[in-house]
Amino acid sequence: MTEMLYPPAERSAHDVIDAWLNRTAEAMAWTGGITLMALVVMSLVSIISRKLGFQPVNGDVELMQMGSAIAAAAFIPLCTLRGDHLRVEFFTEGCRPEVKRKFDAVGDALLALVLAALAWRTGFQALDGRTTGEVSPLLALPLWIPVALMVPSLALTGLCAIYRTIVEFTVGLEDPK
Repeated sequence: MTEMLYPPAERSAHDVIDAWLNRTAEAMAWTGGITLMALVVMSLVSIISRKLGFQPVNGDVELMQMGSAIAAAAFIPLCTLRGDHLRVEFFTEGCRPEVKRKFDAVGDALLALVLAALAWRTGFQALDGRTTGEVSPLLALPLWIPVALMVPSLALTGLCAIYRTIVEFTVGLEDPK
């Protein structure tokens, strides 16, 4: 869908649910951004230490993998809510905006189902990892913790996809003028 759910000038909340989803998704995205910035600083410290002949950050690769997964998951809700996912519109290019919107609604409904299943199974993986006591090789960090930290992002993404589905099916296409 090349048209946004709300034009940029009207990004303000249209209702209470939209306002809550926007605030929560933006907070998660900021958290993901701060996490990535911290990972960059940690990586720079490790690289510079190694080049100067000092000990690098122990387990930097492990921390980078875990932190990147958490941060990437934190960006997805805002991307979903704003409809900024990559879409292939080859088959719907010639369709009217109303028809494209219905196709996008179906796509968002399918995304909601996939994310609900992913959040559910990821939650079980975190519980299973806690039970088994699996840890990372170098730092011995419990692996269930980063997995559990991704569950709220995945669940919120599912909620955002459900919200977009409802809005796309019930609200007419806004006039961008």
